Amino acid sequence: MNRKLLGALSFCMALALAGCGGSVGGEASSEPVVADPGSSTPFTPVTSGKVTIYTWADYFPVEELERFSAETGIDYSIDFFDTNETLLAKLEANGNTGYDLVVPSDYVIEQMISKGMLLPFDAKTLPNYENIDESTRDPYFDPGRMYSAPYMYGTTGFAYDSSLLKDGQQGPTSWKEFFAWHGEPYEGHVGMLADLYETIVPAIHSLGGETCTDDPAMLEGAQKVLLDFKSQVNTISSDAVADRLATGENKMAVIWNGDFHRAWEVNDKLVYVYPTEGVSIWQDNWVIPSGAENVDQAKTFINWMLDPKNAAEAAEYVGFNSLVKGTFEYLPESMQNDPAIVMPEGTNVYEFRACETDIVNKYNRINETFKQG
Repeated sequence: MNRKLLGALSFCMALALAGCGGSVGGEASSEPVVADPGSSTPFTPVTSGKVTIYTWADYFPVEELERFSAETGIDYSIDFFDTNETLLAKLEANGNTGYDLVVPSDYVIEQMISKGMLLPFDAKTLPNYENIDESTRDPYFDPGRMYSAPYMYGTTGFAYDSSLLKDGQQGPTSWKEFFAWHGEPYEGHVGMLADLYETIVPAIHSLGGETCTDDPAMLEGAQKVLLDFKSQVNTISSDAVADRLATGENKMAVIWNGDFHRAWEVNDKLVYVYPTEGVSIWQDNWVIPSGAENVDQAKTFINWMLDPKNAAEAAEYVGFNSLVKGTFEYLPESMQNDPAIVMPEGTNVYEFRACETDIVNKYNRINETFKQG
């Protein structure tokens, strides 16, 4: 995560050139189910049974799940989380059981593999593997795609309602300007995400620091930036982000680009900002927990989602771009022409990678102080 990456920029450019609940839970287990790295089995499509899914809130169209069920004969159940940390905590508490498919972000998958929390299924064995964009067939978090298949990718920037600015007033263009904005027209109506990295890292970057810094002065400075900014904030949540920005409950907000696009379709005066210090680029992926009960159903679902038409239906719903080749042509023009979705060439980006545990613990303390402050 601590790189302003030539690699990530190459990844972005490759994609650009390509065209680019119900409660479901397991009983707590005293011993987690740990995957055997050599336990991958051949792909066997199934036409019955059930698949249980755990994903981000409002991140998959239920209508598409119903179509999947009608086409395959596989029933479904879906549950939702709001942060990667929530996902990890629930799986660990349940011994990696309770779900057949979960949708963590890239850096979390790296952690889950190291802990034996995921089942290797080898995406190359899926009939639709060839639809995975070449730029993401060998990602840093899962070399060779033994444990994962891509869902969506995006960026985290911030947005504001430009219609509220006075004549001649300019909106912020950097994290430094974002956190320095005190007063009208956004005072008391700023939204922050609940995700740990999406709070602390922007504050660190606003001071010129690196993502995984252990510098006490930088950490103290980031905490001060956040506490000084708290009076401007009215929500700290990763749920219903698009709705709050679209309706004006949030007039400025840290936001994922897909959520921005959905809000922009309601209010075209909204502006998405790629902060000059850098914008994070991330991808979310389908993985199978090591304690999954319905593995063949899970693999059937993943393969189904690697079809470009199916991937496009989900992408249009969530407002993010897909890593499945051929998807882009099925997206509406509003997405194809939105610079928040198709990143402008030369954008300064950094890739999401996990920090060391002691740094994460310090970030957690800062984040809790910010939430309670």
